[in-house]
Amino acid sequence: METIDSTSGLIAAKSRRVTRPKEFTEQLAFLVKEGTAERIEAVRGDVKKADFLRAAIDDAIEKARRANARRPS
Repeated sequence: METIDSTSGLIAAKSRRVTRPKEFTEQLAFLVKEGTAERIEAVRGDVKKADFLRAAIDDAIEKARRANARRPS
């Protein structure tokens, strides 16, 4: 399959790659206490920082959800 490039006018091969849907689509940005980055580095090991933080946030949310479920209404 060929397409014409809009900027050069040349014929370009169209990519047939099928991409998978993105798993992580929301972005968060927040400040943390001084020294937090160093504490994370000290415990995350070989895990990517983003993966470590995602897991930590997911764990904290689940813990809070369970605690809220135990509270009497």
